[in-house]
Amino acid sequence: MTTPDPRRTSVSSVATPDLHSQHGQPAVASDPARSGSRSLVRQLSDALRTRGVVYCQWKGHRQPDRWAGGGGDIDLLIDRRSLGAFTDVMGSLGFKLALPRPGEWIPGLVSYFGFDPQLERLVHVHAHYQLILGAPATTTHRVPIEAPVLATTVQRTVFRAPAPEFELLLAMLRTLHRQRLRDALRPGHARRLARAREELQQLRVAVDPVRLRETLREHLPFLDEALLHRCLRSLDLGTSEWTRVLVRWQLRRRLRAHARRPSVWTVLGRVGRAFLTLRGRLGRASPRKRFLRGGVVIALVGGDGAGKSSSVRALSGWLSKDFVVLTAHLGRPPRSLPTLAVGAALKASRWFTRSDREPRPSHIELLRTVCTARDRYRLYAKARRCAAAGGVALCERYPVPQNRSLVGPSIPTLLEGTRPGRLATALLQKEAWYYRQILPPDVLIVLRVDPEIAVRRKTDEPADYVRTRARIVWNTDWAGTETHVVNADRPMADVLAELKTLIWAEL
Repeated sequence: MTTPDPRRTSVSSVATPDLHSQHGQPAVASDPARSGSRSLVRQLSDALRTRGVVYCQWKGHRQPDRWAGGGGDIDLLIDRRSLGAFTDVMGSLGFKLALPRPGEWIPGLVSYFGFDPQLERLVHVHAHYQLILGAPATTTHRVPIEAPVLATTVQRTVFRAPAPEFELLLAMLRTLHRQRLRDALRPGHARRLARAREELQQLRVAVDPVRLRETLREHLPFLDEALLHRCLRSLDLGTSEWTRVLVRWQLRRRLRAHARRPSVWTVLGRVGRAFLTLRGRLGRASPRKRFLRGGVVIALVGGDGAGKSSSVRALSGWLSKDFVVLTAHLGRPPRSLPTLAVGAALKASRWFTRSDREPRPSHIELLRTVCTARDRYRLYAKARRCAAAGGVALCERYPVPQNRSLVGPSIPTLLEGTRPGRLATALLQKEAWYYRQILPPDVLIVLRVDPEIAVRRKTDEPADYVRTRARIVWNTDWAGTETHVVNADRPMADVLAELKTLIWAEL
């Protein structure tokens, strides 16, 4: 018997410690870095301090209720000399690097995602190695004051933050940089501006005017005191949008030496998406990211009543907010035109065939199973292409050797006890060819449910049918295979919590 890959060892619940031991699969203790009482955000803060990483949370630290609960981004400015230690910290806590859509990557900015089991949500960290103003696919400007900002940071409630004078300057620059005339017509603009105005007012009270002038003179010579006051006044309540746009233009003129303009293709792509969606009225183009390490094909298999469909829907909703996700039901793939045509011909032949026809299956029936195999292969290829592009493919009813009777070649069963002719043999070989092209998934998860529990759950199917199919998976020995076996007898919430932790470790 081969030794299972330690990364693919089956996971068992605490409530049923010997459920999988009888199949040769010991339980695995959870990662202590993940299972501690502290949240992932607190673990990150402590690890950065312990490793001596020079950093600060350069924006957003005044809204901990939002980002600490996984509801927003955590924007950290990292000293380049601390890059190695920072990367080690993120890897040790299970954070994954993610890439934006092609053409929308900003140099000096990377995204990390980590999974917090306590929240059952993803924590998004923006790691900035440069102070960048602006959004992807637009003209951005760098403010080259990273060193003095990091040299004057102070400890806040969770992360370190810039000194008040730098915080005021960065908040003002960031707010005014995104003030465009057309944004005034968009929903939520007034609310966002009011929040920024409140933050700026708090900072203006906390800042020492003398230190502010010294900071301007020493580190931001292109931003003189007169322009600073014009910028701050333009954000006051009652100032017209035209005034803000004019001051914004003046500020961008001063920053033009630090501009980075997007490529022509990026601009054309942004204009094309705006045209096709009528500037978001028909749905916005998704900004979802892809994994730097590459995508994966994840297969969830199990008998009826194991919760496969519910799990796939929940996992897709969990990941698709941030990443490219494809769901594929290989048991019921989308039917192609040839499949529909052959299916119609099969119904017609059955309609006109006498009831005392021979037990031998017709060639049209065999051709229909070949078409189904072809549809499954086409859907499998789509899932593989999604993973090859860095996405996540969540597959249900994936054909594996252990569940061939649930989803696999059908012609051998149809021809059992008969002697196939040339055409039938050719169709049998063609069906087998399609299934040979479907390679094993990158991650195989078995939802193992007691057949009697499956019968109680699956009330829309005959009990004997559900019980028989559930026993196929229940009686399979998964020992020696790179398979995660999950106890699906438990409530769905417990199963999903285990699946999220398991899948995140594999991504």
